[in-house]
Amino acid sequence: MLGPMLDSIRRGSVLLVDELDGSLHPHLAQRFVQLFQSRKTNPWCAQLIFNAHDPTILGDSFQHPLGRDQIWLTEKNADGETTLYSMAEFQPKRDEAVARRYLQGRYGGVPVLNPAEFEQAADVTG
Repeated sequence: MLGPMLDSIRRGSVLLVDELDGSLHPHLAQRFVQLFQSRKTNPWCAQLIFNAHDPTILGDSFQHPLGRDQIWLTEKNADGETTLYSMAEFQPKRDEAVARRYLQGRYGGVPVLNPAEFEQAADVTG
């Protein structure tokens, strides 16, 4: 993944990555994001567009690798339709632990888990 990222930064192009965190340690994924966020390492304004499931990439109360306007969440309704919305709509405070609050469901985008449905799906007797 490093090759395409460096190539994108050198050319000032857009790089799309599906599941940035899929095969990278969270610290390494954050470092890649920082490469694109820094004017020093990204003077040609290359863009990184990615999806991820690791909430640590959202940052904590001390570190915010992404701006709130750069974070977009999705949520499916009961009909299976997906809604896309920006984290900026929630106006989180500067020192807010965004990753922790995301996992608590404060911004949505968290699946609704029904234990009974999991048990029914795993029932090997029926």
